[in-house]
Amino acid sequence: MKKALAFLKKSISDSSSVGQIVDVFETMSKMRIRNKGDMLLYETGTFSFTGEPLFYFSLTRQGDIPRDDEFIQLHVDILFEPDQQNARFSQAIWNEDIDGDFFDYVRNSPAFTYAEASKIAKVEIWMDRT
Repeated sequence: MKKALAFLKKSISDSSSVGQIVDVFETMSKMRIRNKGDMLLYETGTFSFTGEPLFYFSLTRQGDIPRDDEFIQLHVDILFEPDQQNARFSQAIWNEDIDGDFFDYVRNSPAFTYAEASKIAKVEIWMDRT
């Protein structure tokens, strides 16, 4: 997952569009990792993780940690100022719960259409253990 994290950080810049970021994340999702339980999560919603409310358009790749009951997650959070439009978007869906292609689902979602037309406040790329 460290190589995948480095790839994302190298490939995504402050000037990347939401579509470009999703494309990069899709490319990264095809990289082989040693972790089992490889899954993808698409999540949207307004959260106050940093103390201030922000709208999150988030993609996560998760794999299990061998000989451990934890998972490692690689996140790309695209953040927006909250507004009345994005307040209506709130979902979390794993790739296994989608019929068809995960990234087609993301690109065809109303939240993607909103995010593509909106000004990105910040992009965060990070990895953690659950």
